[in-house]
Amino acid sequence: MAARSRVSITTGMLGMLLTLSGCASNNPPRGTPSGRVDVGQSTPAEARDVRVLPADYMEFADQLASALVADLPTVPAFNQGVRSTIVYGDIMNKTVNISSAEFELVREKMKNRLMQSQTFRHNFRFLISKAQLEELRAMETGPAGAAVGDRIDQASTYFLNGTMYRVSRGDTSLYLMTFQLVSFSSGEIVWTKDYESKRWGS
Repeated sequence: MAARSRVSITTGMLGMLLTLSGCASNNPPRGTPSGRVDVGQSTPAEARDVRVLPADYMEFADQLASALVADLPTVPAFNQGVRSTIVYGDIMNKTVNISSAEFELVREKMKNRLMQSQTFRHNFRFLISKAQLEELRAMETGPAGAAVGDRIDQASTYFLNGTMYRVSRGDTSLYLMTFQLVSFSSGEIVWTKDYESKRWGS
């Protein structure tokens, strides 16, 4: 009786182990710590760092671009029946805690998101600065020396400039991104708007 019970228990345990090992073999293998992760996902290493999370940069750039796509076509200066030209001007970093390289990432992603918007491209032409254009031309053909009038109509051209600020209190930061549109021909500020984002722990 005792021997039979022992055999039953042993057989039951063996069956359980086989079942568990079968379940384990069906699970996908775990990735290595250096494996690829989704851009919007923060890794433990990023979470331990006191700097702004890369995922927050991506989200903020997307939010800024979406807001500009919605807001810019409503500016009265643009409603003249003409497809206006916007020169992507100075977007300055005055946050102190965001490095120049990381800020450029936000700036470039925002620019690219604007260019990918059909609404934006329907309403505006988007140009790089004259200095950037001449640098690119010089790489291929030498100094360009082209006049400004060769590529823009001054009456319908505007500079999009911006500045990013940060106010910090303990482990909480308020980020303020200000944008303004400046008329090429008159220098008048025809539109300005602030966009804010608050972060805790960065």
